[in-house]
Amino acid sequence: MIKTSKKLLNEQEIIGILQFIVEKSYEEIKDEEVLLCLECADVDLEIATSNHFEFQEAIKKNFEVDEFGEIIDYDEYRQLMYELYDYFIDLHINSVLFDFFPEGEYEVDGEILCSDSDIIAPRGKFYAPFEQAVQNK
Repeated sequence: MIKTSKKLLNEQEIIGILQFIVEKSYEEIKDEEVLLCLECADVDLEIATSNHFEFQEAIKKNFEVDEFGEIIDYDEYRQLMYELYDYFIDLHINSVLFDFFPEGEYEVDGEILCSDSDIIAPRGKFYAPFEQAVQNK
């Protein structure tokens, strides 16, 4: 269930598309040793959906559009995208595809390091949110 201020006419369709995008993103990086910062736009809904026709059309079903198919109430659209961004981040964090490392202190090679950001990485690649914290190195 997505928490939005606007009642979505096709919530399940939007959820399905967002889940597909998360899975596709994972497939593209699953073999890489990559850390993604959640506050640094490494995981960004706008970027992930800007050229995703199905997502754009699904969103438009919830708005009045002009004769060119453009959403009329841009402020309401921006609010929805902001709210969907939170859901998109939660999909990554709660998926079985990514490990989530909240900001905080971690022990890496006997040293205490501090992460100032929430980080995700493909599951099983890292034991802490730092490049030197690769599993099985």
